[in-house]
Amino acid sequence: MPFCGALCVRSGPAVPHETCEAWVDEDEIVGGWSLVQCSVERAGRETRPLGDRPGGMLLYTPDGWMSALLTTDPAGVDAAGARAEAAATAGASGGTVAYAGRWERTPDGSVRHRVAASHYGPWVGTTLERAVQHGPDELVLTATTDEGASQRLRWRRARA
Repeated sequence: MPFCGALCVRSGPAVPHETCEAWVDEDEIVGGWSLVQCSVERAGRETRPLGDRPGGMLLYTPDGWMSALLTTDPAGVDAAGARAEAAATAGASGGTVAYAGRWERTPDGSVRHRVAASHYGPWVGTTLERAVQHGPDELVLTATTDEGASQRLRWRRARA
């Protein structure tokens, strides 16, 4: 059966287009991404819990697997403060956030990360949903916390 140039990625393997609920264009978000910026907006105030130059990689595979690693800016002026804020806002351990599992797109274009393994135990077995904005080489994932804070991650497509 043809895939019509795209894959439908769900919490299982890719399936033919007749049974798809949400589509993922192969050149859209599949691939590797490097973290450019991590910001949190709370009550009109923006902070950068991982510093001005965070590190990190985000990987989406065509068959529905994902992995995310975010780290603090090693040259940050206030590395201790950045690590403490990261721990408070993202369940981070020492300024590092790491998790992996399955991913899928929703009909509205958001992405869901179904966490199978994480540095932060309470995330295992949960689903983290992010709004998606993207261009050819940029991906912005945004989540709103229960407390009303907006967490925004800006990624650049990784190149070999």
